[in-house]
Amino acid sequence: MAFKPVKERPYGDPKSVVAALFEEAGGVPAVMDMLELSRTRVYALADPDATNEISYSRVARLTEATGATAAAKDLAYLAGGIFMPLEESEDDNWLALAGEASQKHARNIAALMDSLSETERSPGEIDEQEAREILKVLDQQLAVLARQRSKLARIAAGERDPDARLRGEKD
Repeated sequence: MAFKPVKERPYGDPKSVVAALFEEAGGVPAVMDMLELSRTRVYALADPDATNEISYSRVARLTEATGATAAAKDLAYLAGGIFMPLEESEDDNWLALAGEASQKHARNIAALMDSLSETERSPGEIDEQEAREILKVLDQQLAVLARQRSKLARIAAGERDPDARLRGEKD
C-alpha cells in the first residue's frame, strides 16, 4: 500500500519531503514497521497541519533501509548542491557510458525545447510543473555523468581496472 497523502503540501516544504520519503520507503505500513510507530503517528509526521516532526535518526534509518532519496535530495538542495545517487550498471564500459550520456543529453534538450514551444502551457518560458518534469530528465543525465566521474576518480586514485574490485580481482 503506497503512501498517498490527501492534504496539499507546498513543493519543497519539509512535510512534502517527509511524504515523498514515506512513499519511496514503501508507504505507511512499511514505515510503521521500520520505525515501530502507529499509523496515526506516521501520518502525523507528514501532516502539514501537525506539529509532529520526524527525527534525523529516523530519516537516516528509512533512507538506509530502503534507498529512498527524497531527504538526501532536499538536504543537498538546501546546502546549495544536488544529490546524485550512483546507479549500478551491468555495462559500465566507456562506450556504453558515452552512448547513454548522449541519449540522456538529447532527451534533456528535447524536453527543454518542447516546454518552450508555442503549443505548451507557458510558451517561451518554463512554468513550475514543466520545470519539475525537465528536472527528472536532467537528473537522469546527471546520474550518467556521476557514474563516469566515479569511474574516473577510481582510475585517478590508482586503480588500473576500477571494475576489478567489483569482480573480486586484484589490480
